[in-house]
Amino acid sequence: MKINEQLFREKIKPLFSQAVFCSVATVDPEGKPHVSPIGSVVLIDMNRGWFFQKFTKNIPKNTERCEYATIMAVNDGKWFWLKSILKGRFKKPPAMRLLVKLGALRPANEAESQKFKRRVGLFKRTKGYQLMWSEMSEVREFEILEYKPVYIGKMTAQQFS
Repeated sequence: MKINEQLFREKIKPLFSQAVFCSVATVDPEGKPHVSPIGSVVLIDMNRGWFFQKFTKNIPKNTERCEYATIMAVNDGKWFWLKSILKGRFKKPPAMRLLVKLGALRPANEAESQKFKRRVGLFKRTKGYQLMWSEMSEVREFEILEYKPVYIGKMTAQQFS
């Protein structure tokens, strides 16, 4: 799907920034698919993005063989879904897949660390924050090769207009 700057800014980037988590699908050395949940996908612009990689054991192994992956974000907002179901259409995309080429794992810079800390800052004083997010240090960049919308019949007919 061809994406222009306005569509990216108004519909796609907000979907990824508001998603509680995204999924990253890779293929293992035997050709079997593997999906990893990622809570930190950031789209920098229409062509690239990054995510923190800490707990994913399979992504590093799988990218040795194949550097391509699919990243999917789903709008999990209850009000979004209720309103859409009642109206019989999605005003914004309910989900989007990105076909990407994964880059190398590298240390996060200060701006990336701060962006993530703002996203999860509400939970800073919790035990879960300390266990999961207090030491996020490495990111994996990706190049966006293709946008692959998720269509749900007539409900999604106008999501990109």
